[in-house]
Amino acid sequence: MKLPHNSVKRPTTTLMVFIAVILFGIVAIKMLPRDVLPEIEFPTLTVVTVYPGASAEVVEDQVTRPLETVLAATENLRSIQSVSKENVSFITMRFNWGVDVNEASNSARDNIELVKRRLHRDVHQPVILKVNSAMIPVIAYGIQATDNYYNLYDIIEDEIATPLRKVEGVGTVVTIGAPQREIRVEVDPLKMEAYGLSVSQIANTLKAENLSIPGGNIKVGSRDFSISVTGEIDRVDEIRDIVLPSIMGKPVRVRDVAIVTDDYKENNAYARTGEKRSVAFFVQKQSGTNTLEVAEAVRSEMERVMEFLPEDVEILEIVDSSDIVVRSINNLSRTLWWAGFFVMLVVFMFLREWRSSLIIMLTMPVSLIAAFVYMFLAGYSINIFSLMSIVIAIGMVVDNAIVVLENITQHMEKGSKPKQAAVFGASEMGMAISASTLTTISVFLPLLFMGGIVGVLFKQLAVLTTITLIASLITALSITPMLASRLLKPMGRDSKPKGKFYQWSESVFESMEAFYKKTLGWAVYHKTFTIVTALLIFVFTLFVGSRIGTDYIPEFDSGDVSVQFEMEIGTSARETERIARRIERIMLEEIPEMQSQFTIVGQTDDGALTTVGFQEGKNIGSLVLRMGRPDERDRSAWEAANAVRQRIEREVPEVATFTVHGGSLFSSALLGNVKPIEVEITGHNYDQLNETALRIESELRKINGLTNIENTIDPGKAEYEIRVDKDKASELGLNTAMIAMQVRQSIYGAEAGEFSESGNEYDIVVRYAPEFRNSPQDLSNIMISTLTGQKFPIREIATIEQVRGPLEIRREEQQRIVKVTADLDGISLGEGAMKVQQMLEQFPHQPGIGVELGGQITDQGDSFASLKLIFLAGILLVYMVMASQFESLKDPFIIIFAIPFSIIGIVWAFVITGLTLSVVTFIGAIMLLGIVVNNGIVLVDYTNLLRKRGYGLIEAVQEGGRSRLRPVLMTSFTTILGMMPMALSTGMGAEMWSPLGITIIGGLLVSTVITLVLIPVIYTVFNIRAIG
Repeated sequence: MKLPHNSVKRPTTTLMVFIAVILFGIVAIKMLPRDVLPEIEFPTLTVVTVYPGASAEVVEDQVTRPLETVLAATENLRSIQSVSKENVSFITMRFNWGVDVNEASNSARDNIELVKRRLHRDVHQPVILKVNSAMIPVIAYGIQATDNYYNLYDIIEDEIATPLRKVEGVGTVVTIGAPQREIRVEVDPLKMEAYGLSVSQIANTLKAENLSIPGGNIKVGSRDFSISVTGEIDRVDEIRDIVLPSIMGKPVRVRDVAIVTDDYKENNAYARTGEKRSVAFFVQKQSGTNTLEVAEAVRSEMERVMEFLPEDVEILEIVDSSDIVVRSINNLSRTLWWAGFFVMLVVFMFLREWRSSLIIMLTMPVSLIAAFVYMFLAGYSINIFSLMSIVIAIGMVVDNAIVVLENITQHMEKGSKPKQAAVFGASEMGMAISASTLTTISVFLPLLFMGGIVGVLFKQLAVLTTITLIASLITALSITPMLASRLLKPMGRDSKPKGKFYQWSESVFESMEAFYKKTLGWAVYHKTFTIVTALLIFVFTLFVGSRIGTDYIPEFDSGDVSVQFEMEIGTSARETERIARRIERIMLEEIPEMQSQFTIVGQTDDGALTTVGFQEGKNIGSLVLRMGRPDERDRSAWEAANAVRQRIEREVPEVATFTVHGGSLFSSALLGNVKPIEVEITGHNYDQLNETALRIESELRKINGLTNIENTIDPGKAEYEIRVDKDKASELGLNTAMIAMQVRQSIYGAEAGEFSESGNEYDIVVRYAPEFRNSPQDLSNIMISTLTGQKFPIREIATIEQVRGPLEIRREEQQRIVKVTADLDGISLGEGAMKVQQMLEQFPHQPGIGVELGGQITDQGDSFASLKLIFLAGILLVYMVMASQFESLKDPFIIIFAIPFSIIGIVWAFVITGLTLSVVTFIGAIMLLGIVVNNGIVLVDYTNLLRKRGYGLIEAVQEGGRSRLRPVLMTSFTTILGMMPMALSTGMGAEMWSPLGITIIGGLLVSTVITLVLIPVIYTVFNIRAIG
């Protein structure tokens, strides 16, 4: 093999290459973006369409349905869901994983163009939002003021938002709860009628008098002058004096028929910080940018702009995603350092020679740092999954170097010189360690083809672990022999005697080998008892394992406690805020370790709350409280959430439904804000849907272990419905659309342009004065104009009825849907889903109503099905690699027996630690496939070699086991102790990686015993004919 030869022959070149790798790696580490999770672009698009002043039914009929019809034709669409609320429509389109979201967005935009002309002219342009991890706010502030509270919108927009948008990496800035100035022209309909005017005439006149139009250019002498005709309003008072067209024959001014008010828009969204009303200000980053750098740049800019703000403006930080990033990465980095320490400790304890240990110590960081170089080239970030791959690999990267170094040492013990021994020793082991490495990384290949969120998350882990192991193979065949040729001393008669520690430890190892050889001999001569005992333990373990619960993706505790509550339909935003204040006090009393807290209540006109992860609705409130670090408090966020939940149940009976969640907002976003249990009820009959949902909710409340049970039934709210007599309207030259538009202008208002002041623009709205739009009688008096100018009250051509209309309408696959959802309390996801499924199987179904179990359990089922296939594919690949290595179908079959028996260690590790089977532990089991067989390969390969040298079967098995005991134990313990800090970690994010470490440790401990005892026995059984 040329690589060891060239490396030893040209040590300076070899050293320079690896120093370059280290330097590139250090630069990459400095430049790589840092985040909690990999950049995730969900195959999801959300179409947000605003229709100001429209009810939920109108939004569904005139916006959602037409858009759904054309969007359903988008290619690769998996499902389509919608929510129609007052003023706004949300349509969520989900595609198959792997679909190019940009292409899907362009296709959806083209489809929207097909129907846009059919939408009402007041419907805003539909906005298509891509759903990705960058939507989680990097940082957020609560901004308060006393004297300048009503100026906060302009202050924030001019002094804060505009500068922040220029900060590198900042994507979107969202403001919630700021009072917005509005110029209102409030008309007296009686006076307006007397002058023969209408709301639309007044609005159109204001638009016509408030503009500036270019008139071209003229040339005077040798100079060109541009001409503009301007009539822009400079002061609000000017609006009052604008002359309106009138049938009276004399000038009629705005002040004669209306009162002009310089005021603020009706606010239906409120924010609170520290028990005071404030404005919430969220900053989202651009995709692919460094969370830490963006957060730091935003803070720096905020410090600068605060110097120019009025003295009464106070800014409080309420969200800081960078803190979670720092804490989770620092925690995993500490785990990495401890893992490295334990690995080196194992290496030294087995090698017991400082020069050899130094060689291993120098090769290990090169392999690990190479992964960071690849991360930089591939556009990855430093996140908990990329660092997990480094921690996983740290115990395995030394294996190849140890095997090579051991063989080099054996050559030197036989009298070879260091350089000669380095070349021969490394070359001899080249094929063996290459095959061993290929066996390990082959199990990662199927993970690259896994779809869904699990595939996105663990693909980086698989790729980086593979890159690290390949780098360890290259270093073992290059830098290890080069360093050995320079650092190791020739061995011979003149060599110094070994120290006392070496002599003592050698006697311990020799005693272990003797005991093991004796034990192995007994097992080989009692094959039936050994195999039957192992099988009985395996079967019993499977029985125990069947009782272990299952979960999806573990949530980690970043100290977030959130409450979302809903009041009765029709509750005003102000009343909802009043209840939110009571819940605030409960949270602050129950969680004294609070670091920050904020509240969001109500509904925005443009769906802004949705873009930052909150639900919209005047009757909806959301409260988020952040506790201190896990190591700085005595209880988890889940325990604190339970205390808050109990207080709300007792003390806030006005709340219709509420949920309290503890853990992390990142975890919720990762899971797509999907509840663990969701019963989906579909159909066209709304009454039957609601009835079925209520019965299912009642049944769910009887199941122990379910909490936060709620439904999405919309009881509706009172509204007035105007029914036009089409015959009478037709006689007057009117149609329903013309009448509806005039009603809308009278009540909601007609836009009359914008008023500009100090560079800011404020809406001018014309509508009836409040005292003329407060009762059914006022509605019946709304004046309707015909095309000929005739005017009459609407009651002459229409009837007005009070009905109940829905506040929101949910649809899935273009039919209405109601969900009953639940969280888990003290039971696993699998157990909860099983109980619910059993209930649904006995539940009587109505014709035309579909009932299906959904939520996280559906995602878990899909992921587990894929992981099972990957597990089987991994076994097949490992077998194929070993078959190629041994040129035998029998020997790999013998070694593969270690894989199922490793389940014994996994199951009992779960039982001891209380873990559940989740996606993370499943990934750990898959990784074990490539790890557990390596020891078997070493053992079987050496036993075959001894038999070729003339050893009998039993003798070869015993001697092979004895001589390979140390390498097997060393490679196992380097991996096990390398995983130990990960398994025992308790800090931020440990819930995500600790189960992985526990799974691998448990499986590897048992598989090592199986390899040392059961594999030789099975080898004997398969080769029994060769005895003698």
